[in-house]
Amino acid sequence: MAVKLWTVHFMRICVANLLLFISLYILFPVLSVEMADRLGVPVAQTGVIFLFFTLGMFLIGPFHAYLVDAYKRKYMCMFSFALMVAATAGYTFVTNVTELVLLSTVQGLAFGIATTAGITLAIDITNATLRSAGNVSFSWMARLGMIIGVVLGVWLYQSYSFKNLLSVSVITGIAGVLMVAGVYVPFRAPIVTKLYSFDRFLLLRGWVPAINMILITFVPGLLIPLVHPFLNDFVLGNRGIPIPFFVGTGVGYLASLLLARLFVLKDKTWRLVLVGMILEIVAITLLASGFPVGVPSILLGLGLGLVMPEFLVMFVKLSHHCQRGTANTTHLLASEVGFSSGIAVACYFDLEADKMLYTGQVVAVIALIFFILVTYPYYKNKKVR
Repeated sequence: MAVKLWTVHFMRICVANLLLFISLYILFPVLSVEMADRLGVPVAQTGVIFLFFTLGMFLIGPFHAYLVDAYKRKYMCMFSFALMVAATAGYTFVTNVTELVLLSTVQGLAFGIATTAGITLAIDITNATLRSAGNVSFSWMARLGMIIGVVLGVWLYQSYSFKNLLSVSVITGIAGVLMVAGVYVPFRAPIVTKLYSFDRFLLLRGWVPAINMILITFVPGLLIPLVHPFLNDFVLGNRGIPIPFFVGTGVGYLASLLLARLFVLKDKTWRLVLVGMILEIVAITLLASGFPVGVPSILLGLGLGLVMPEFLVMFVKLSHHCQRGTANTTHLLASEVGFSSGIAVACYFDLEADKMLYTGQVVAVIALIFFILVTYPYYKNKKVR
C-alpha cells in the first residue's frame, strides 16, 4: 500500500514538472518574433530576453538551499510556479523592451525556484533505493514537456492568436500548480542553512560536463524559434498540413527509450552519449545540406533522448553524499543555458539560416570532441558513486 501511495505522489510531481515545462516552452518559439513585431524592433534585439531569463535563474540560484529549507518546499514550488504563470500573463501588457527584459528576468527567477523545489520534492518522496531511476524519470519528463511545449507553441501561433497561446500556457501552468498541491510530502525537520550557498545550485565538481551539456543543448536551441520558418514547412502526405519540426523530435525522443535498451551495462554511458551526439551531428548536417526536415528532426530527438539521461547520471555520480539535488539542478541549469543561448543566437542570425546551421554543425562537432577528450576521462577519474 505504501509503495502504491509513493508511486501516485511521484507521478503527480512528474506530471507537474511536465506541465511546468510545457507552460514555459510554449512561449519560446514565438516570443521573440511576436515581441519584435509588437514593439517594432529587430528580432535580434528581442532574442536577448532568453539570456536575461537564464540570468534570472542564476541570480536566484545561491538562495535555493535557504528557500527550500527555511520554508515548506511544497509551497515554495507552488508559489514560484504561480509567479512564473503570472509573468507569462504579463506578456500581454508589454509595451517596451525594458518591460520585456524585466518580465523575462522575473520569469527566470520563478522558474529557477520552481524547478529546484520540484527536484527536491521528487527526491524527498522517492524511496532511497529508487532515487537514481526517479531522478532520470523526473528529468526525462521535463525534456518531454519542453518538446511538447515547442510543438504546441508553433502550432498555436500558426493557427490562432498570440493571446490564445498565452491562455493555453497559463491554463497549463495553473494545472501544474494544482498537481503540486496534491503531492503528499513527508515531514522533514527544518535545516539551518546559510542565506546563500552552492547547495542545490551548482555542483562545482560537475563544471566539465556542464560545459559539455551547454554545447550539446545549444544545437537544438538554435532550431526552436520561428525566425527560421523553413523548419516547419514539412507537409503531412497530400493533405497540406504543416508539421512543426519538433514533432519529429518528440517521436525520436520517445523512440530513444527503446533504443537505449539495446545497450549493455558495460560502458553504457560512453556508448549512449557517443551514439547520441553523432546522431545530433548527422541531424544538423542533413538540415544544412537541404535534406527534408522529417528525418533530421527524428534523429535529433533520438540523440537528445540518449544523451541527456546519461549526462544526468554522470552529474549524480560526480556528487558526494546529500548532493543529489545539487547534481540535478546543475544538469538542468547547464541544459537551459544551452537552449537559451541557442535561441538567442538564432534570433541574432534572424533569417540567415545558412549561418545558423553552420554554427550548429561546428558546435555539435566541438561537443563530441570535448566529450571524448575531456568530459569522459574527467568523469571516470572523479566519479564517487
